[in-house]
Amino acid sequence: MKMILVLCGALLAGLIAWLLIAHPCCDHFGSPFQGRASVELGQLLDKPSDYLKKEVRIEGVLTRQCLQCGCWFFLKGAGGRELRVEMGDTAGHLPFRLGKKATVEGQLIRFGDSFEFIGNAVEFH
Repeated sequence: MKMILVLCGALLAGLIAWLLIAHPCCDHFGSPFQGRASVELGQLLDKPSDYLKKEVRIEGVLTRQCLQCGCWFFLKGAGGRELRVEMGDTAGHLPFRLGKKATVEGQLIRFGDSFEFIGNAVEFH
């Protein structure tokens, strides 16, 4: 009986280890996070000149994503505003994560008449 319990325990431990390795809680792409200051998307877009070319961290939910390689996506913040995030130079191919939360570090730049966020690192939750 003890042998069966030991085998079941070992099997359960192996299964848990496999799940943690094969299905991590989040996916990280690009450089490691640098601990940049977090800024709400609405705040970033309300006063873009305060944040132009400054390294910050933003969070939101993916609403659209590049269909070919996932290299760009739109994040929607808590206030409902969206911002395009470009990750092409950092991570050329990203998994499709529509509807998932993401944390991105990078910087805001001018993009035509609007703005775009160039990411150095992204983590999908």
